Amino acid sequence: MSSQVVGRIYVYTAPGYDTEWTRTVGSSSIEGRGRLKVGWTGRPDPRVRIKEQSGTMYPDGEGIVILLDEPAVRSDGTSFTDSDIHRVLDNAGVQRNSEVVEATLDEVKAAISAVRSGLDYDPLRTEDFRPRPEQKQAIELTKTYFTQHANDLRPPRFLWNAKMRFGKTFSTYQLARQMAWRRVLVLTYKPAVRNAWQDDLRNHVDFAEWVYADRDHPSDPDIDAPMVWFASFQDLLGTTTDGDVKEHNESIHLIDWDCIVLDEYHFGAWQGAAKEVCSPASAASSTEAERKAELRDLDEETGRADEVTELVYDGIPRLLAATPESTGINQDLDAKDMRLSSCSYLYLSGTPFRAIADGEFNEEQIFNWTYPDEQRAKRAWDTDPAKDPIRNPYRELPAMEMFTYSLSELASVEIDQRPDGLFDLSGYFAAKKVGSEYHFDDPDRISEFLNMLLGRLTQSATEKLLNNFKPPFPFSDGRFTEAVEHTVWFMPSVASAHAMKASLLAHPFFKDFLVHVAAGGTKVGAAAKPPVDKMLAEAAKLGKQTITLSVGQLMTGVTVPQWGAILVLRSLKSPEAYFQAAFRVQSPWTSKRPDGTRVVKKQTCYVFDFDPNRALSLIYQYGTKLARSTTKTAPAEVIGELIEFLPIFAFDGGRMDPVDVNAVMDWGTAGAGAAMLAKRWGSPRLIDLSEAVLTKLLEDTDLLDRLEQMEDFRNLREDATKIIAQSKKIKSGKKPKAFDGDPEDPEVTAARKAKREQVKTLRAKLLKFVQSIPVFMYLTDFREESLVDVIESLDTQLFERVTGLTLDDFHKLSDVGVFNPDQMDEAIWQFRLFERASLDYLGTGTGEDTKERVGLWERTVAIEGETVT
Repeated sequence: MSSQVVGRIYVYTAPGYDTEWTRTVGSSSIEGRGRLKVGWTGRPDPRVRIKEQSGTMYPDGEGIVILLDEPAVRSDGTSFTDSDIHRVLDNAGVQRNSEVVEATLDEVKAAISAVRSGLDYDPLRTEDFRPRPEQKQAIELTKTYFTQHANDLRPPRFLWNAKMRFGKTFSTYQLARQMAWRRVLVLTYKPAVRNAWQDDLRNHVDFAEWVYADRDHPSDPDIDAPMVWFASFQDLLGTTTDGDVKEHNESIHLIDWDCIVLDEYHFGAWQGAAKEVCSPASAASSTEAERKAELRDLDEETGRADEVTELVYDGIPRLLAATPESTGINQDLDAKDMRLSSCSYLYLSGTPFRAIADGEFNEEQIFNWTYPDEQRAKRAWDTDPAKDPIRNPYRELPAMEMFTYSLSELASVEIDQRPDGLFDLSGYFAAKKVGSEYHFDDPDRISEFLNMLLGRLTQSATEKLLNNFKPPFPFSDGRFTEAVEHTVWFMPSVASAHAMKASLLAHPFFKDFLVHVAAGGTKVGAAAKPPVDKMLAEAAKLGKQTITLSVGQLMTGVTVPQWGAILVLRSLKSPEAYFQAAFRVQSPWTSKRPDGTRVVKKQTCYVFDFDPNRALSLIYQYGTKLARSTTKTAPAEVIGELIEFLPIFAFDGGRMDPVDVNAVMDWGTAGAGAAMLAKRWGSPRLIDLSEAVLTKLLEDTDLLDRLEQMEDFRNLREDATKIIAQSKKIKSGKKPKAFDGDPEDPEVTAARKAKREQVKTLRAKLLKFVQSIPVFMYLTDFREESLVDVIESLDTQLFERVTGLTLDDFHKLSDVGVFNPDQMDEAIWQFRLFERASLDYLGTGTGEDTKERVGLWERTVAIEGETVT
């Protein structure tokens, strides 16, 4: 067998290999269970060789489980065989019978890694993978920048804008090796990421000489070996009850760091307190007002401000004070030692939008690896005929799709609108604690929402929300079946999370799900994940689906492979918080078949958003902010790339269509897309055709006579009369008993269908008039007065020419209640924003700094949304 033949190393187990063994190492005895066959083959598929070996003992490989299949190639490009692996294991005292060894899989992996790297065997170091192309690029760009700016007056700073699963920890360690750093400090507001930093350092052969330290495993500052120290800002910024530095943090302040790494930079590290510790040049303390503003931002990002307030803010003035007396520190450390010093700073984040928008880094200080970059690399590999799709390093990373639903069509105007008249998703799911229980403010609509997820709506809701079109809902459409096996729901408050759990467990369909509330308890950070893992393990045994309800926990720095979809059920303004949450579901989920082949269990993951306005606005912010850090200076270009790989489907009551770049740009600049704005003015909710309104309409004979002179309203009196008659027939007809399955009276069913068609016809006629109102608003010069005032006294003649109605007609239609004032307010507001953005773009607007007023239907509001008249 030639060592120059590049083959594959394989490891498998078989029936009868699970016997116990004992190994003596020095004076210790190690017990284990299970033997492993370690072999080599020159064939590209080890299964062929395994089948030859198994023969009649295991026909067709029955019972054989392949545990490992890797190229038998060293780091220098030379090949090796199973004999090299056996030799390493023999020297480690592992018992062997031919190719069958008494060892664990990790020990075998460590032996392979030792052979491949040429380093000494370490049973803990089982990884020897090499950096991917994009990781090499990040390392090289950063190394070059740090080297060129090593003698600058201020330490050089570099940002990795790299999405989840890029491998930021591994790449940082590789950068440290190439830079010959000896002391690296990792700081973060998310202690949950500690395991990743520890595991990569301890498991990979490249970092055998490095020492890992943290508050639980402190290290001697003067140790000869290179060291990485992991610490949280919460812990570092705190003090003892006497105001002294915590003992386990003293060494951190005494070390001259080669590099300080700020991980999860989007989460809090940009704030004054953290900046003061890491950047002596900006050591002026934040004012109380600034701290409160920062806290509001942090709350926006996490939903858990109560957890960080004390840790982040209390004691900071003492910690960063200018004199030892004001800190209360009576040790050898004085105030100047409290601020950390470093030769360089590396910032890591998947969503550093704030830093990019604020201009903290210029283009040469940023490396970008975004979701489109990842999916483009995945596609390029699969379309390259010279590459094996099974070996695609991006194969396990699922594609994403976003579906948005206009839940505002079912909303209560009084409760679910912000001051600016737009929909408030958090208000829709408002809840409170009553005694020891949690309750939604409106439990009926929550029940209707859950039914909507199943595609089961009442007739009234179907008419309001669906306009008789049924879109693909999360728990009803076949394309989502696998993705919704395990979902996470992003809730607005702890009360809403607990209330939702109660509602789910009381629902006929969702009651069989396992539901966990990851909010409001004592388990935070890394400790919040084990309960979810336990639930998922139980679900796997029982064959059940799961729902995790979160208010901010597990939304950053945590990977739950089983999550296939997220339902965003809260209002968010921060693109950092939004995309951190969205990409939680994009983590890979794989399993192995008995024959050793790896199965990708999550090909596509989904984001279900119930506020299209918010979703598209944040997509727009993503594009505009990311464009500042790339050579693609046009936001439309960045957004176009994003939605190429993350298609967005928007449902607004009539259809569910894919959203294009122009629609996103319109939403971002004006709060509404041009096409969607047109649909908004065709919404059936603008017109009230209830029985009470139609009765008033029939009583006004003068108005009927006037309207029936118009082509579209020739049969208005007859249409309205029929609708009322059908309503009465429905009310007096037989109703099916609850849950007994009795069919509805056929006459009632016929009357219901007839009424629906007649209402639809009459509404369409009235909407033709309503749809002429935007034309009138565009042509009139009066924009700061309410529309009713403009129609009645300021531009009456123009109104009559554009709409075909007289002022008296308009008064009468208003008096009987045909127009829905609240819905008209929202439609007018969106039109004005769209118009204002267009005027600003043309250079004829009033400018962003002008506090102008906007006239709605019957009232006037300031441009920022507060009523002024």
